[in-house]
Amino acid sequence: MFSPVCKERVWGGSSLDKMVNCKNPGQGPIGEAWIVSDHPEGKTRIMNGAFSGRFLSEIKQTHQTWFSPFPMAKFPLLVKLLDAADDLSVQVHPDDAYAITHEHDGSGKTECWYIIDAKPGSEIILGHTAKDRSEFIELAQAQRWNDLLVRVPVKAGDFFFIPSGSIHALGKGILLLEVQQNSDTTYRIYDYDRAGLDGRKRALHIEKAFDVIDFTQSNDHPKPRIVYEDTIERTVFISCEYFTVEKWTINSMHIFAPLEVFLLIYIVSGNGHLLYEDGLLHLSKGLSIMIPANMGKYRIEGSIEAIACHI
Repeated sequence: MFSPVCKERVWGGSSLDKMVNCKNPGQGPIGEAWIVSDHPEGKTRIMNGAFSGRFLSEIKQTHQTWFSPFPMAKFPLLVKLLDAADDLSVQVHPDDAYAITHEHDGSGKTECWYIIDAKPGSEIILGHTAKDRSEFIELAQAQRWNDLLVRVPVKAGDFFFIPSGSIHALGKGILLLEVQQNSDTTYRIYDYDRAGLDGRKRALHIEKAFDVIDFTQSNDHPKPRIVYEDTIERTVFISCEYFTVEKWTINSMHIFAPLEVFLLIYIVSGNGHLLYEDGLLHLSKGLSIMIPANMGKYRIEGSIEAIACHI
């Protein structure tokens, strides 16, 4: 289990304290809870077992086989909860090649969103209408955002894949789970001319954004694949070079075979237990756990909906 790192954001809301005990470290609203992270800007601590209080990077140094059979330069994923009481900035993230050359982070950012809750009328921005780079720049410089940006209505249970180079923005009234590469590099294109928590307008990153936007990207998105087994329903949302993300619906009990890599599980709703050779762990809404690669078989009992992800 992990203790979240809470992040103040000008667009944040008030839901995360109730969900994951995300206390306000300052005076601003909480927009993000980093629930599994080994990023320098926010490392989550382990909450249970022999390594309670430690970071993933520390465990990786001594227990590499917990993570994968091959060495990893750093923990590859970052899992967040986002609570948007207001619209987020219109933004884009670089790919690995651009980040290695231009950013100290050294990693691009491909991500995906699972919508946990959304108020009626909520929407996201995902994609653009420009036919090429020059048209995009022309519309952006003219502030013709309504002509340029593609808006998509959302509801609870929706899933969106956002590869690097994609124009996107989260709209107000949405609570979601995000799985992404372990990076915090964001290039803002438009921020509604608002001030940040310090009272100053937040910086834009126009030139870098124009460098990394994929102007050929289509607005087609992967279709989920549902796999029915005797005791579980798996919805495979995405399997790409950076991560696989699934939704699990368990109504009684399911036995899981181990993977060759670590597995992260976030409990969206319900209650139950995870039983393994060395013990038992109670599962409840809002809990984040990691299944080590070498843990062996385990089973989950109860009525649970969860998001599971792995590299």
